[in-house]
Amino acid sequence: CESRERYSRQRIQHKERAIEERRVVYIGKINNRMTRSELKRRFSVFGDIEECTIHFREHGDNYGFVTYRYTGEAFTAIENGHKLRLPDELPFDLCFGGRRQFCKSNYADLDSNRDDYDPASMKSKFEELDFDTLLKQAQKIHRR
Repeated sequence: CESRERYSRQRIQHKERAIEERRVVYIGKINNRMTRSELKRRFSVFGDIEECTIHFREHGDNYGFVTYRYTGEAFTAIENGHKLRLPDELPFDLCFGGRRQFCKSNYADLDSNRDDYDPASMKSKFEELDFDTLLKQAQKIHRR
């Protein structure tokens, strides 16, 4: 059981490192007929793929992730992956994957605080001073 936990931790660290190194590519708008092996085959033209996953959703906004061995390969896939689209497919959404982990911050709903926002109460201490006073303070600081 301990070795399984250690393996799990190592796998998570490996995935996080791939995200931080920008080796993970998000591929959105894949069709319902796409298979993991097909996605991997198509995107392997850009480099060695370490991992490929595919995710299907009820509303058809299907997507996948491809993890490349090298960062440059991921950049090339993002820049040129649109060329892999077949005539009956939508254009792929391509970007670096794992943004939630990459940003390392939780979502915060800042719009919910809009009612509390009062620009008049946000005046800085300098807005209440006249130009001459501000100039004297700046010169005083500059002389130090």
